[in-house]
This record gives sequence, C-alpha cells and structure tokens, in this order.
Amino acid sequence: MFPRDFAPPVFRWRDESPAVQWHLRIELAEGGAVTANCTGREWRPGAQEWEGIRRASLDRRATLAVTGLTSAGEAVSSGKVSFQTSPDPVDAPIFYREVPLPVGFAMDNKPMISWKLGDVSSETPPRTVLAGMRTCANCHSFPADGKTLAMDIDFGPDKSTYAIAEIGREVTIDRAHLIAWNEYRREDGQGTLGLLSSISPDGRHVVSTVKETIVLRFMPDPYCSQLFFPIRGILAVYDRSGRRFRSLPGADNPSFVQTNPAFSPDGKWLVFARAPVPDIPRQAIEAGPSIGQEYEDGKRTILYDLYRVPFNEGRGGPAEPVPGASGNARSNFFARYSPDSRWIVFCQAESMMLNRPDSALYIMPASGGSPRRLRCNAPGRMNSWHSFSPNGRWLVYSSKASGPLTQLWLTHLDASGEDTVPVLLDGFVAPDRAANLPEFVNLSPGQLESIRVSGDIRESFSKLPPRQR
Repeated sequence: MFPRDFAPPVFRWRDESPAVQWHLRIELAEGGAVTANCTGREWRPGAQEWEGIRRASLDRRATLAVTGLTSAGEAVSSGKVSFQTSPDPVDAPIFYREVPLPVGFAMDNKPMISWKLGDVSSETPPRTVLAGMRTCANCHSFPADGKTLAMDIDFGPDKSTYAIAEIGREVTIDRAHLIAWNEYRREDGQGTLGLLSSISPDGRHVVSTVKETIVLRFMPDPYCSQLFFPIRGILAVYDRSGRRFRSLPGADNPSFVQTNPAFSPDGKWLVFARAPVPDIPRQAIEAGPSIGQEYEDGKRTILYDLYRVPFNEGRGGPAEPVPGASGNARSNFFARYSPDSRWIVFCQAESMMLNRPDSALYIMPASGGSPRRLRCNAPGRMNSWHSFSPNGRWLVYSSKASGPLTQLWLTHLDASGEDTVPVLLDGFVAPDRAANLPEFVNLSPGQLESIRVSGDIRESFSKLPPRQR
C-alpha cells in the first residue's frame, strides 16, 4: 500500500535463474498497462509514469509481473506482486537520526551522526538539519502542533541537560534553551541523566526518567550492538511555565523502575513502562559489564509492563496496569497513542527494552484489550521506534528487515487498526548508515531547514575520552 503522496518508488526483485534481463508489466485495474525492460534487478518509474500508475491504482489493485529472460530472449523465471495506492496521504515529514554501526563505534565518532528531515513525497533525498556534534544528542520529541523541539543534548560535565526550543526555519540552540534534569532534588547527591523524555501535546510540560540506574553494554555485532535499559528510575515533570521540577505521583515509586513515558493526544493520560527494581546493588552495575552480560545470556531478565496514570498537569494520580500489555510474561515498552486516542502501538520482547532483536510491534485499544501483532513486522529483525503520522493513517518505524543496518519502513493503518505490508523508505538512509528514532512532525514545507547548536555546547566534551562525552 503506497500513500497518495508517495514519490516514485524503487521496485526490486531477487532472481537466482540464469536470467540476464527482465521484462516488467504493470497491469492496471482500468485496463491499461505500463511496461519496461531492464538489465538490473530494480526499476524506478519516471515521475510521469508513476503519476499515471498512482491514479490508476487509487483504492484499486494493480499487479506488477516480472519475467526473467536469457540473452536469447527465453523466459526462465517469473514473479508477480499486487499493490494499490491509498487515498490517505502521509502529509508530514519525518525527523530521524542517521548513525554508523556498531553503536560503540558511533559513540567514539559522534561527529559522524546526523539528524535528517525527510519527505516521502519528494524525490530529493532527506536534508541534513544537524550534524558534526561532538557531544551526545539523541532522544527527541515534538508536540502535536510541531512548534517546539525537545531533545537530549549534553553540555559540559552535566549529561542531564535537555534542550527546548521553538521551531522556525533555522533553529538555534544555546544555553538559554537548556534545562538540567539534575536540578530535580539536586540536594540528595544522586546524579541523573534524564532518559526517554517526552514533551506534552501543548508543549508546556516535559516528563523524563530521573534518578536512574542503567544497564549499558556495547557489542560488536551490528545486528544488536548495544544493551541499554534502566533498572531504577522514577518519572519527573518539568513545568516550563513555572520552570519547576517535581516527581509525578503514581510514577515515582522507588520500588519500581518507571520509564519510557508517552502522552495521550489530549494530554490527560501518560502511559509508561514499569518493572520491579531488580535486586542488584548499584555498585555492581557501575563496576563493569558483567551484569549486562548476564542479561544478554538470559541469566537475568527484566519484564516491563505498560501502566498509565492521569497526568493532571503534573499532579498525577493512581497508576493502573494497561490490560493486554501487562502481566503477560513478556516485556512491553515504547507505547505510542494514535492521534485520535483510539489505539496504542507498543513493542514487545522476551526481556529488556530498546534495541532488542526480537522486538515486535503490537496494536491494541488505548484503554487496553487483546493486543494484535502487526503484519508489518519482520520476524527477529528489531522492529521498533514507531511514530504515527498526524492524520493517524501511517506508521513509520525502524527495522532490520533488509539487513543489519536499520532502515525506515512505512505501513498504513485503517480505521479498524489493520495494517498493510510495509513500504521501504528507499533513499532515506545512506548505504553505510542505520536510521533510528523516526518521528513524524507536523511541519509545513520549509518550516525547518537547519538546527544550529552554539559552539560552546558542541565543544563542551572535546577534552573528555569519547565514551564519557
């Protein structure tokens, strides 16, 4: 299923026969056909050709047939696939991070990481809006109106700093745009990073995991090169209007790790991942990678349940498990509401969260119910980091479906929550890079051209060893 506003795609096929050339024929529902001949195993229609195919396949099936031929013109192979064009456009660009793998190499070479903004309707490659950072910058979020950028950006020795800036054609981030999650109860002497933060739909509040203990381990395998998840932590709220920090009642119980928050579209609810704090001394985590190895080997497990809590402008309330994504002997995490508040799509794995090879996307009613595995999942290929388009009809996500370098995929969701076979966002990612953290942003064309980070922030970690930056 292609979006109505999709640029000409690349059709690719595999063929182990002795074919050296291929004949393509697209049969259209209205009776016409498009044909092409090529000597390679891929074909991209021209803009005018694609416009005709797109119109003829709007809410109707078209069939692509490929026939492999020898040099003498003898048919030795064939295959076909059907497709159609949805009347629903994507109608929003995607903000994402492009990074080399394995992750340990990326952390040692941060200037190679870039942030891009891509439009599925454009034949022009996504543009780089931020690059060359020497300090760590990663998780980001935007409110529904697309007017504000909120993003982890470390500054100096404080790795808890977080940037909040208004979006324009050129965004400049300097010290005035930074807050520090360490300001929350600094007096207790326990530092924090501020993990997996999320800005509220109205842009007034940001919620983050604080006072955390994390398990972190780098591995050389590009299919899974990092373990990263918190085993302690509570949720704290920053109120931009009063410049105040406070914990979120209902998600601040030190007996549990509470993390990975996401707001409902109306801002009234917050869904998050929760698990009992494991019996591991903090010193054992800080001493070395052995605990991470135990989780990787399956000697230890941690299972997160989805919970939700009324937000009440930061006053919180009683937390309750989300039926269907809790108490199921699985790990449930990274929940995202659909823009109409009807659905939650979340990740599920055997243990831990984030970057899990067995991570799969599930959908269920936002109030809970029987989750259904989305058909777009590539089995055992790390399906995750999903985001709904503003109109709620498309879901972008990261997957290793085509190899160890994570790419971006797009699937359509109808009113019943049924999804389609996904489409690769071809050309969004460089051949030697992986993509993660994709997020649809409600922006008009040209509204965000570049993000400039002031020099003192960019260079703030230049004198530290790379993995301490």
